[in-house]
Amino acid sequence: MSVHIKTHQLILFALPALVSAAMHNPVVAGIIPSLYATEFGLDLAVIGSVMLAARIFDAVTDPVIGLLSDKTESRFGRRKPWVAAGAVLTVITIWFLFRPGETVTISYYLTLSILLYLAWTIMEIPYVAWMLEMSRDTKERTRINAFRSGALLVGGILFYLFPKLVPGSDGSMNFQVLGVLAIFIAISVPLFTVLAVKYVPEGEVFEGEAAPKITELWQSIKSNRPFLAFLAMYAFIGLASGVGNVVAFMYIDTYLDIGTRFTELFLPAVILGPLTLPLWTWVLNRYGKYRVSALAFTIYMLLMPMPWFVSPGESAFLPMLLLYAASSLFMPLLMVSMPAILGDIIDYDELQTGKNRAGQYSAFLTLIAKATTAIGGPLALIAIGVFGYQPGAVENTETAIFGLRVVYNLVPPLLVLPGILLLWYFPINDKSQVEIKNQLEARAAVVTPA
Repeated sequence: MSVHIKTHQLILFALPALVSAAMHNPVVAGIIPSLYATEFGLDLAVIGSVMLAARIFDAVTDPVIGLLSDKTESRFGRRKPWVAAGAVLTVITIWFLFRPGETVTISYYLTLSILLYLAWTIMEIPYVAWMLEMSRDTKERTRINAFRSGALLVGGILFYLFPKLVPGSDGSMNFQVLGVLAIFIAISVPLFTVLAVKYVPEGEVFEGEAAPKITELWQSIKSNRPFLAFLAMYAFIGLASGVGNVVAFMYIDTYLDIGTRFTELFLPAVILGPLTLPLWTWVLNRYGKYRVSALAFTIYMLLMPMPWFVSPGESAFLPMLLLYAASSLFMPLLMVSMPAILGDIIDYDELQTGKNRAGQYSAFLTLIAKATTAIGGPLALIAIGVFGYQPGAVENTETAIFGLRVVYNLVPPLLVLPGILLLWYFPINDKSQVEIKNQLEARAAVVTPA
């Protein structure tokens, strides 16, 4: 019988995700590489190469951490010790990356980038596996991930408020703001992690499950058609996200020239997210997560190239605000549905093999997502650098500006299209998932009779 998690436990479980959004945004939105290029004169193409090296290292470590957390045995459970260790390393690394000295070399940037991605892997791969194991009921999984997604969205609001909360920042995202953010992270990450680890129950692990082996993982994946489809979908979406995210801040700040209105530009969008989360949770449970997610992704893709038609200057503020607000309406839905779909796929594998590989599957998926982002993001910076665009330049050529516009507006929707088609024709649906859950619970009842 699936466990119903109490509301106060879900709130505590979601707290680390709140801080996660605040500390990921400077990296994934391209703020850190843009600031390091602008403030320290580091070449954009070199930064792109450094990012590529760091993300490849990051992707390689994911399956290792996933396997180790699957096999960990402790009085705190399989996942919690890893989450705690990753939290400690995260705080240390972010402190030095967000608060650099007066002189910074490319080696400094590379070392801290590798350490930060390693810290996030140690903390977040087991955290997601923990979430997926908390319940096997598809509606309960949606509810659990709704709390986590809500925390991520609230964390996004907090992040976009920081430029307005830090005196003397002039509303811009700069190292002064990041320095204050590092202090907030140093306090909140340990506190929230302790609360989650202490008061939130471990996931459902049925007695009689065989221990997973890394040597069997590839064979399991090859025979898991839903997971292969999910991997391919994530690969295309990861490439698109890697390109769009790393260029976004640069596009707004140095091309559209509205970087000083950073908070006003994004705050309405990130506020809309939490407000629509209860609605989307109801829609997913009422109409099913697969078709609803496919439709949402399709609309989101159609909005991606719209900034092409927005001219630089103060007049760009209103149309960009509206575009980001419209796009943000669909993000809460996808944040809830995608991990829930992964949970269905893990159940499908367990039904076939008798082994729970939540950590390994989460890690393998994250490996694909990070690998494609690792390719997309750095290659986008390298491409922009080849076109000749430089964020700190007094003036860029028409060719350089054209290259930036193509990379930001046209490449992401072309990349995401195949992933959307895969989601429309996905091998699992909500009805088949109920059958899988019932068979797993029936088998568990035979192994451990009441």
